[in-house]
Amino acid sequence: MQQIDLNAEIARLRQLGSDFEDLHSEIRSLTLTPGTDARQQLTAKIVATHELAQKAMERLGALDGSQYTAVPGSRPTLDALASVVLAASIAASDLACALEANPLEGAAFPGPPVDEAAVRQARHAEAVPAMAGHLADAAHQLDLAHTGCYYLASGITRDLKQHAEQNQSQAAPPPKITDSQHAVLARLSAGGGTRYVISRYGVLKAIDKDRATVNVTTLNALVKRELVAVDTTTPLHQGQRLRVTAEGHRALAHHKPTTAPTRAAVVMPPAAKQAAGRTR
Repeated sequence: MQQIDLNAEIARLRQLGSDFEDLHSEIRSLTLTPGTDARQQLTAKIVATHELAQKAMERLGALDGSQYTAVPGSRPTLDALASVVLAASIAASDLACALEANPLEGAAFPGPPVDEAAVRQARHAEAVPAMAGHLADAAHQLDLAHTGCYYLASGITRDLKQHAEQNQSQAAPPPKITDSQHAVLARLSAGGGTRYVISRYGVLKAIDKDRATVNVTTLNALVKRELVAVDTTTPLHQGQRLRVTAEGHRALAHHKPTTAPTRAAVVMPPAAKQAAGRTR
């Protein structure tokens, strides 16, 4: 297994995504006049697209077989990076199709005299929409490639963070929770829940997936201990999603309920029973 600088790979993927984005913008703004000028512009863009496809393959080669493959979630990431290579290659092919549709000047085969100007005009009229369609297809593929690179950079960062947190949490003892906290965690682990506020009264409420009420005080304690995560990207009046974190699941798995001691039956020895009978 090859040891590489994964943070450097993340930075390279972000840069590659930026390069794809720039090329996508250039293709979108490209105005082609059929002929030699179009050939020159398309040739440069085809070369640039192939260079980015090569860089994507280099990133795939660096990650494949590295220590990253031991991180959970690395397999779909590598598959997605391969799809970036595919998108870049298809974009280059689309640009090559535009190059093929571009009419170049030259002498026709010997034959009866023809109106060269009319032929040229007809060829250009046929080529312009065909070339525009191929350019649009290439731009779409480059957009997929640039989006994929940014997604992968964020995904690898998230995978590494979660992997480190998991390793750290496995080394530390599981969090201790009360029976009431265990009950709330168990309900939320079955499908999450929602925290919201009743705007008229400003009262904070929480429910599980079955819309059963969750004790807010207990929930707040779990959120404070990071055993339950809250999606704060949505406002409270719309409802914020609740989910049990990895540490919350560990707490659930290791919790031992505290049961109230039952009153034990008093067993009197026979001699004591006889003595008690005589005193009555």
